[in-house]
Amino acid sequence: MINWHRKILEKLMVKLNLDAYQVAWITFFKGILISVILYLIFIK
Repeated sequence: MINWHRKILEKLMVKLNLDAYQVAWITFFKGILISVILYLIFIK
């Protein structure tokens, strides 16, 4: 499963011309966005 995910991610990175650093930042902001959405739905 991990190898499958790694292959898919590598193909996507090549297709979108991204490096690992850019993918890490995208993932970081995605996590913040999901956290804010969940906070607004369940806490408020």
